[in-house]
Amino acid sequence: MPLQISRNDIRNLRVDALVDPSDVFLSGSGSIDKMIHELCGEGLKKELESTGGIFPGEAILTSSYDLKNCRYIIHTCGPIYQDGKHDEKKILASCYENCLRLAKENEISSIGFPLIASGTFGFPKGQALKIATDSITSFLLNEEMDVYLLVYDKESFDTANKLYTDIKDYLSDMLPVQANYSPSSIHHNIRPKKKKETVFQEVLYDACDGSTFHKAESRFVPDESFSQCLIRMIDERKMNDPDVYKRANIDRKHFNHIKNTIDYRPKKETAVALAIGMRLNIKETDTLLERAGYLLSRSSKFDLIIRYCIEHQIYDIFQINEILFEEDQKTLGC
Repeated sequence: MPLQISRNDIRNLRVDALVDPSDVFLSGSGSIDKMIHELCGEGLKKELESTGGIFPGEAILTSSYDLKNCRYIIHTCGPIYQDGKHDEKKILASCYENCLRLAKENEISSIGFPLIASGTFGFPKGQALKIATDSITSFLLNEEMDVYLLVYDKESFDTANKLYTDIKDYLSDMLPVQANYSPSSIHHNIRPKKKKETVFQEVLYDACDGSTFHKAESRFVPDESFSQCLIRMIDERKMNDPDVYKRANIDRKHFNHIKNTIDYRPKKETAVALAIGMRLNIKETDTLLERAGYLLSRSSKFDLIIRYCIEHQIYDIFQINEILFEEDQKTLGC
């Protein structure tokens, strides 16, 4: 998965590179910084002492020395938060951008970030998470890399913003009503049904700027496999493959495997991610999911969040994943 928000311990995350949120002296004094220095050993300390330190927003790469779950450490210094009026956001974004640039230059295929500057440097966690996801997703629109963002508490999520509030209200309205549904009425897996071919049209919108993306015609084709349905829908929208798999948070190899395996049955979160990547409306999403043997229930928190986002034309998969993660649901992608 290109970007995954995770609660994994940085000591257990197996990646090519781990990011060390340090200070300008690269001293190993912060909590994560100190832990990384202790795990890497004296070799790291000696190398860093020879650098003379870094400025906020910069990044440098070293070996991981005695730390065995990665090959490299990328050290960066975030801003000390004052009042948000001293370029703190710009500097923090530069941390992520420079770490990712170094990773690309050194052919690193996977990288793990803690939430930079959100601890002792005092950067508000909700803002820090938004800057992190914006910086990473902007990079991933043009590059191939697996990125892990380690988040340990719900204070990191801006649950006071309108989207979170609206979805919370929607869930509280819907879930109690559905509580008495019988198990047979709320199952998530179904056998694909044959239907008469239907045609419908919908104007799709770009989630980034609200502009019209493409007016597509979609058909339900009896006995169509998931991969055949996926290919047809991509062609109907005149999209290219990278448009779809990058916006779906799916890596290129997995996407090609899905397309080229006629009897492939994806996980539900992968199928939903592809629907989000193509900006399908709810009818089209139902069609695609049915080809994989799924439906969107009205009694599942995961399904209700997805339904709400699609019905309100929210197609930013990383924004959706933040909500799913905060609600302890599986995130979208591979």
